[in-house]
Amino acid sequence: MAHFERKYVSALVPANPKVLTVILVAVAIVNSAFHPAKTLGYDASVMNGLSILPSYTEYFHLNDATTGLNNAAVWIGSILGTGFVQPIPDRLGRKNGILIATAATVIGIILQAAAQNIAMFVIGRIIIGAGTILSNMSAPPLLAELLPPRSRSFVLGIFFSCFYVGGLLSAIINYGSQNIQSTWAWRLPSLLQFIPSLISIAFLPFIPESPRWLIANGHEEHATEVLAIMAGKQDSPLQAAEESMQEIKFIMAKEEERYPKNPWKELLSTPANRKRVFLLVLFGIMVEMLGNFIVSYYLGRFLSQAGITDPNKQNQINVIMQCWSFAIAIFGSFMLDTMGRRVQTLIGVAGMTTTLYILGGLIKLYGDSSNTSAVYGTISVIFLFQGFYAFSITPMTSLYPTEICQYKLRAAGTAVFRFFDSGFGLLASFTMSFALSDLRWKFYLINASWNLIFLALVYLFFVETKGLKLEEIALKFGEDVIEGLENPSVEYVDVADDLDDGNKPRGKAI
Repeated sequence: MAHFERKYVSALVPANPKVLTVILVAVAIVNSAFHPAKTLGYDASVMNGLSILPSYTEYFHLNDATTGLNNAAVWIGSILGTGFVQPIPDRLGRKNGILIATAATVIGIILQAAAQNIAMFVIGRIIIGAGTILSNMSAPPLLAELLPPRSRSFVLGIFFSCFYVGGLLSAIINYGSQNIQSTWAWRLPSLLQFIPSLISIAFLPFIPESPRWLIANGHEEHATEVLAIMAGKQDSPLQAAEESMQEIKFIMAKEEERYPKNPWKELLSTPANRKRVFLLVLFGIMVEMLGNFIVSYYLGRFLSQAGITDPNKQNQINVIMQCWSFAIAIFGSFMLDTMGRRVQTLIGVAGMTTTLYILGGLIKLYGDSSNTSAVYGTISVIFLFQGFYAFSITPMTSLYPTEICQYKLRAAGTAVFRFFDSGFGLLASFTMSFALSDLRWKFYLINASWNLIFLALVYLFFVETKGLKLEEIALKFGEDVIEGLENPSVEYVDVADDLDDGNKPRGKAI
């Protein structure tokens, strides 16, 4: 590879694209596994584990209402933070978005761990939620805009899948801290989120800013350097980068002509964009309402209803559950480009619906039974349920909303998805605690029944994007080809794909 002098890109950013890809995978793992969120690994498992610890429930004198409030606080923060999602990563950059998000979550973590009452605990978790939503809107677009297409679906799939890594570590920490005879039994697991947040910041100097964001904000020389690094082993990386940049600018100009309004207005400006919004809203609701909330936050309650009341055994099952879910989610990430997004989602929703019906029946029959075989048979079904969710929905959560939106609409569209994700997470936080107490086994049957509606909507409306270039995804939504790209020699593909292959760049999609 020909050498060139870097003026903008840090010397810490690897010159080898393969090494850079490894670092981007590490960024995905750290942000997914440890960055606090309702579903980003460590935090979800922390709240799940804390609900099992008597030192936590007794310290705050929790009931159904206050348990729901403690869990729901992070959702309140996520909803409040949604207004900052689009401006920060779009105006300040994807990397700065991650930095600001991490700083906010560190403040929230400290308040949560030092909480002296429910109010302080809730405020800390609201701040965590605001930081989380910003992280969710900054990290996936950065990865999507740097990675070659052949790596994008898998890495964005494991971005969310690796929250089980954080969940596993949290479950192990909760299991070990349960014997601490003080409030540190729950303060320690809360506080340990602080360290991975610092690791997240430490990775930032080793990755470049998104070249698309740089071009969109007038930093063309900086973007050229990033594209040259992404070019890999070429004799003239700067020349290849210049050509790529000009073609990206051409597409951006054409998109600006097609979508001249504010991104939020453009979301509803055309039938194609309205269909995107419908899918973003539908998927945002599905992520929280398929029944997974029981495992994410109320596993202890479920296990008690199934007949396992010993906190030690509940923590052991929690550890095993995280290992199982992680393995299945990684497998699901690999299968996205084989089975396809739509088919994989249909399989997952159908499996979750079936297992919820079975769970309702088993809990009715054996919930108060001393029959050990029946109790563990019930537990095996919840493992099957979680396997279906981890296989299908988990790897899709960061990939699909990012994939179906064009560059200009990506942050705003993903914000819509996260708003409904967080909104229904907030609803579930407040209602499911009461539903599990009052309805018991009937609740699982009710949840399974509305899953049938989700199954029908996925079958009727989900757009399959497996193996499609960005132009082909746009055509799936009924959009016309951008003028000037009809020529087959000017292929509408991502710049990273050409650069990764070492070929001369052609027409590019953003």
